[in-house]
Amino acid sequence: LKPFAQVKSLCRILPDRSTMAPGRKVRTTADAPVPPNEALKLLKEGNTRFMNGEPTATQTDKIMRRELVDLGQAPHTAILGCADSRAPLETVFDAMPGDIFVLRNA
Repeated sequence: LKPFAQVKSLCRILPDRSTMAPGRKVRTTADAPVPPNEALKLLKEGNTRFMNGEPTATQTDKIMRRELVDLGQAPHTAILGCADSRAPLETVFDAMPGDIFVLRNA
């Protein structure tokens, strides 16, 4: 995959804070839906970070995992991808748990 755009991101919180509940770092059902154009932008920005070797979605903590369990996931994107373990989409798009829903097929 080629990088889509130059992004200077210092934190992993979604760029459009209006789509997320205040103070959250993972998407849950407490967050507003993400419009399709914003979801595509998030994927492109994440891919650019991955291609530049500057991932930000590298750590989760107990609080993030608890929020996903208690509040449920609310992915901004669903992707049908390859089952090839060499190209995990969560890594390629620098996504946090709850950001994308991936269906893998061989």
